[in-house]
Amino acid sequence: MALKFCILAALLCVTLVAADQREISLNGDWWWVTDRDGGTLVPATVPGQVHTALYNGHAIFGDPYYGWNDWLLQWVGYASWTYFRTFTLTEEDFKDKSVWLKCDGLDTVANISVNNYQVGQSSNMHRRYLFDINLSSFVKAGENVIEVMFESASNYSAKMEAAYPIKIDPPGNYFNYSKRNFVRKTQSDFGWDWGPAFVPAGIWQNISIVTFENAYVSYVVPKTFWDSEKQSYNMNVTVCVEIPHTFPESPAVFVEVDVTTPHLNDLEGSFEAKYEGETCGTISSYYINPDVIENYLWWPITVGKTPALLEVTTSVKISVQQTTVSTEVVKKKVGFRRIELVQDAVEDGNLFYFMMNTTHHGEFPIFAKGSNFIPMDAFVNRVTPEDARRLLMSAIDANQNMIRVWGGGLYQPDWFYDLCDELGLMVWQEFMFAVALYPRDEQFLGSVRDETRHQIRRLAHHPSIVLWSGNNENQAMAEGDPVHLVDYSALYDETIRTTLWEEDYTRPYWPSSPSNGALVDDRERELYIQRWGNSQNTSYGDVHRYDYQSYCTDVTKFPRPRFASEFGFQAYPSFDSLTDISGSEDWDNNSPLMEHRQHHPNGNMEMQNMMGMFFHLPNSTNTTLRFMDFIYLSQVVQAICIGAEAEHYRRLISEEGAYTRGTLYWQLNDIWQAQTWSSVEYGGRWKLLHYFIKRIYKPVLVSPFQLEDNINIYVVVDQPRMSISYSLQVEVINWKGAVVKTFNQTGLKSDGFTGVKVWSNPVATVFQGMSPKDGFLYIKIVDSTGGQVLADNHFFPANFTDVALQPPKITVGDYNQTEDKKTINFTLFSTEVAPFVTLFGPIRGVFSDNGFLMMPDRIYHMSFTSWEPIDFDLFAWRLRIRTVYDTYND
Repeated sequence: MALKFCILAALLCVTLVAADQREISLNGDWWWVTDRDGGTLVPATVPGQVHTALYNGHAIFGDPYYGWNDWLLQWVGYASWTYFRTFTLTEEDFKDKSVWLKCDGLDTVANISVNNYQVGQSSNMHRRYLFDINLSSFVKAGENVIEVMFESASNYSAKMEAAYPIKIDPPGNYFNYSKRNFVRKTQSDFGWDWGPAFVPAGIWQNISIVTFENAYVSYVVPKTFWDSEKQSYNMNVTVCVEIPHTFPESPAVFVEVDVTTPHLNDLEGSFEAKYEGETCGTISSYYINPDVIENYLWWPITVGKTPALLEVTTSVKISVQQTTVSTEVVKKKVGFRRIELVQDAVEDGNLFYFMMNTTHHGEFPIFAKGSNFIPMDAFVNRVTPEDARRLLMSAIDANQNMIRVWGGGLYQPDWFYDLCDELGLMVWQEFMFAVALYPRDEQFLGSVRDETRHQIRRLAHHPSIVLWSGNNENQAMAEGDPVHLVDYSALYDETIRTTLWEEDYTRPYWPSSPSNGALVDDRERELYIQRWGNSQNTSYGDVHRYDYQSYCTDVTKFPRPRFASEFGFQAYPSFDSLTDISGSEDWDNNSPLMEHRQHHPNGNMEMQNMMGMFFHLPNSTNTTLRFMDFIYLSQVVQAICIGAEAEHYRRLISEEGAYTRGTLYWQLNDIWQAQTWSSVEYGGRWKLLHYFIKRIYKPVLVSPFQLEDNINIYVVVDQPRMSISYSLQVEVINWKGAVVKTFNQTGLKSDGFTGVKVWSNPVATVFQGMSPKDGFLYIKIVDSTGGQVLADNHFFPANFTDVALQPPKITVGDYNQTEDKKTINFTLFSTEVAPFVTLFGPIRGVFSDNGFLMMPDRIYHMSFTSWEPIDFDLFAWRLRIRTVYDTYND
């Protein structure tokens, strides 16, 4: 397809010589960084941050994550730092051209100078800055010096807060005197209840010199969407150009755009643009017959089809007086899909779920199964695309179809969303505001408007982004106070949402998480009215839920929401991860370092108390082993708690009055090695929770639970087109491994996108003739025709403090290694019933299963896969196995 239109603007008549837009990168190792007093001078890499430059330059010693270093290095965040380097330009770079400095990300408050001339300032790390550095000959042919002088973001935030007329202190102060809500910077840089407070600074994204004639192509934004009136798929392409204000007002400049996309046809259009500044032109009438594109749709991973991506090549030609002066070619991949946020009215509120619609295949309601994503490192430039791929693949491997990019972090790099597009992983994308009230003066709102516009233009072509959301947990903070409500509306309704409506009408907007949504959301009338009230109302929108005191499998404590976007419980990371940042003197739940590492108030005791509700506390006389057992049981308890709640929400998929259609647990990943809510540790190891989630998020789930004196079993099928016929088998097994009795039920059927109660019996009936503490249930559903097990599960009716476990002897055998050295296969054998058998490997990687129940006298085939070649002898020597019995009988 060729897509053409023209943009007109007035410019100075110049000698016309074809010269493409040129970008000269200033990235690399040729930078230096110094403190404001000049006492510290180290080489620096850009993109990068001050802390990593100091560490690599041996100005600080020890990994910033080790021990107490997060606290000991806070002086870095209070200091001011300057990056500087030289760069060379030629006479040709200036000839009939503008010379601009492009900064894709400055963290955060900075003055930028070239050859001792100040050329610009920054105060927002989430936006791009363009500075004209050819004004008054700031730059010259030959050698030039650039300096980027960073003021402490902490000191700046305190200064801005002191000048503001009302107090809006953010909660959770981990960096003294800082007021994080007054600076547009990653909010978790100031610390969070799962992460450190470093308040880093630096040139964290690309920086370059751009030269061009007449107009600079700043954005090319292809967007696909579904037009319900015309019943067709659409693709708009917006092209934005910047025109230097130094040019007089003649003659006209034309911007011709040619767009080619596989399988699509041609279209032309044109419009007239204003003089000076930024001008954007959009083709908005390109319609694609569904029959043409139906075989090239982007599908979310949950539907089981391959997500199709089409490459859009956009050629932008700048012409003056019918002569081409430059050409810029931009390639981006898009996906055609029709994913809607369904909020139909029901008897007691509104639904809230995502729906994939197609012309030929019909509707695919989606049960969102996923987790919340936080920054992968306190120093963002240490994260590589391969790191992100491993993490996102861990989500996919655990049967997840959605992640929520949480609003207290940062908008992720382009390659992150490219990966989500490729994998079919849906993204709930928040704007970067979290757990705070924010200023509403024009300087702050103007900065947010620029940030919002930049991020939407940068990200809008990604089909994986299915929802824009205003913030994390801020609506509840504004409710009940008229001043705060006005502040809130000025920021989110009048600034972010209004800008979003201008830039991207292809996706829904959700005002906050949690939220009740909007009473009126009408873009055509430009009318948006929030549904104020309790933001945790389970009849509308999404909810967040945390309970650290109640028995965590008690279903009477669980809400019945439309969508559960946060819930969780803490656990330690593996002992191997903790040894990277601690010494033997720290290996105790109550040690000063473990208390310091725990940012959630009373978190260590909450873990211990919940552990005591299920298990005996570890009692080894070996303090290291006792701590290792505590870590192990903390992960078992986390998996039990989050797993029970996730199963509860899945059971409610079709239950009247609930209609729960999404579960995103808190949280997918870690930012460092500490006690947190994550299922994947910093470095990539899976906690037991992730293995549990992999089972719980399978398309077919059999889910037992106890309500009062009855044991109930549900069968859940979340794939809308799947229908299963099956029999149910419930085995009562004693702790010696013998099947005491069996309950069978045949002729069962479940349709897609349903949760059905298929079995209910009193505990006394199920365990008649024995005490519940003397056994457990093994439940499975078997396909009626093929005989294969569709899903299985276990149910433990008694706490393990009351269970007389037998000492298991578990042996490992039949080792073999794959040719690429990255996988080791082996077998396990146990002499007794062993619940929650957990394997610990000496290197980073993933087991085929973990935290499972072993029956006696059976062979279990296992594997371990790493992303690095595995030392076979080391693995065999250091493979550790732990069971519940071991923790109090060692």
